[in-house]
Amino acid sequence: MQFFEHGEAANDDHYLSARHRTLPIPESVTPIANYPTKLRIFKTLASRYWQVRCYLRGKTYTQSLKTTNKSAAISQAKQFFHIKTAELYGEHVVVKEDRPVIFNDLVVATLAQQQARVERGELTALSLAILRSRLSKNIQPCFGAMPIDTINYQHLTDFVQRLNNKGLSPTSIQQHIVAARKVFHYAHGMNLIKSLPRFPSVKIKSQPRGSFTIGEYRSLVSWARRLIGTRVPTSVTAKSRRGELNVEQYGRISTDLAWLIRFMVNGFMRPSDIKFLQHQHVTVVRAKHIYLRLNLPETKKHDKPIVTLQAAVYVYERLLAWQVSQGYGKPTDYVFLPEQTNRDLVLETYRWQFTWIQQQAGIGRNAANGQSRTLYSLRHSSMTFRLLYGRRVDLLTLARNARTSVEMVEKFYSSNLAAEMNIDLLQGRRD
Repeated sequence: MQFFEHGEAANDDHYLSARHRTLPIPESVTPIANYPTKLRIFKTLASRYWQVRCYLRGKTYTQSLKTTNKSAAISQAKQFFHIKTAELYGEHVVVKEDRPVIFNDLVVATLAQQQARVERGELTALSLAILRSRLSKNIQPCFGAMPIDTINYQHLTDFVQRLNNKGLSPTSIQQHIVAARKVFHYAHGMNLIKSLPRFPSVKIKSQPRGSFTIGEYRSLVSWARRLIGTRVPTSVTAKSRRGELNVEQYGRISTDLAWLIRFMVNGFMRPSDIKFLQHQHVTVVRAKHIYLRLNLPETKKHDKPIVTLQAAVYVYERLLAWQVSQGYGKPTDYVFLPEQTNRDLVLETYRWQFTWIQQQAGIGRNAANGQSRTLYSLRHSSMTFRLLYGRRVDLLTLARNARTSVEMVEKFYSSNLAAEMNIDLLQGRRD
């Protein structure tokens, strides 16, 4: 005979409050792997079936999955999430009963799913815009009218060849494959296809960006100072897609171009950082070492501060003093070209000017790899100089400070280093 504690009965569950009976049983709560943490399945005392709950757009959605099988419940929970996401952020997958589901039917819902990721902070709005562009420009014209379950490896291989014939780089082709794969993953999650097709592999050759030598770097700074106020020829500015919008005001070498060059080389910055860097992101640190701490907005999933070299402090303080004299320099003012509200044009402006400065300095393609140099090459130079002259700086420290990975440092920054570039370190003995 089973014995019960005082006041306890074998059928006490039936006398619990309705609220208590519908609460999740703690040990049953199961998050769905690779999905948002607030998507979970669980059981209650009120039902033998699994339930699903997710939180979207400030509201909680719950539904019975009508199954007692946990594996089936997980699969159905994923479907529930995709359907609810499409309802909230886009359109339903609308399909006429007299035809199969085609690729285009799933594009809107896939983009809606990605929009939800943007709102959760998992994806940038720029990444979503690029995805949308790749789908509409190249992928949908190829696969749009095809039934999703008929697209196979051969079709995808033909697609790759089509992009190759259009002159796209291997990197760009691979990115298009990734974009198409998102639609197939959505279809698979909705049980519209039994399995994902095999995707062709595209071999991508590492193309390290060109860097500058110390002599070339000094020459760039010198010419940028010498040519302040000089008009950039229209043959250079015309290469910009939006050149005519900005050439009259910014078609002359800016006063701060020389400061920009020095700041980037001593600050490990990407050109895109220039657009967003404000004075409130900059802290001058004077301790054992003197440097700038740059708390830049998150880029490429990196949000840690950047520590500059001491030379950047000198550059920043003089740039700030000059800007104050011009009526700028407030915390929310931009560090470079603060008067320009269209920050995309800021980057284009500097690209014109930098291209022409290189021409005037007689700096052609990189002698090491034959590549042209751009603004991004200043960041490359910053990394290369540290590897050469940074007193045995380790790659992990350098990578973290520059908001990149050790793999990227090895692949794109250290690959051009030759042994003779640092013969002293190579030939030196351990202390």
